[in-house]
Amino acid sequence: MAKTTEVLVKDLMKTIVAVKEETKIEEMLDILKKEKIVLIPVVDKNNTLIGIVTEQDLIKIIKHEIPSPIAGNVWSTDIDASLKDKPIKEIMNSKFISISPNENIDSALKIMNNYNTRVLPVVDAENKLLGVIRIRDIFKKFFEGIKI
Repeated sequence: MAKTTEVLVKDLMKTIVAVKEETKIEEMLDILKKEKIVLIPVVDKNNTLIGIVTEQDLIKIIKHEIPSPIAGNVWSTDIDASLKDKPIKEIMNSKFISISPNENIDSALKIMNNYNTRVLPVVDAENKLLGVIRIRDIFKKFFEGIKI
């Protein structure tokens, strides 16, 4: 089994659908449901990461608390109709934490722990979005081959 210091973020990162800040909230909800993701990056025309929207952001704007979209629920039926046509820039977080693809997995785990998150956007030196690193992918890598 590899040590976490030997595996880099770029070895486990995944590509992810990103949206532009003018994307409508309803369209973003359809993407979350289709892709079964809990974080969606917001990029500008140059693919520079400018914000993120998380599952927690959506919980703040829904009428009542519901489980994750991964559980198969349809967010769009629970979002106030007046919000569906608004641009995503109205709910995105412009303060976020990201990680370089050349960092090791130990660094990713520390950041995830410190910021209580399960997903980190991966960006290059110019803050261009490359993908995401998810805690489940890290666990999968280090627990593969272990029989219980």
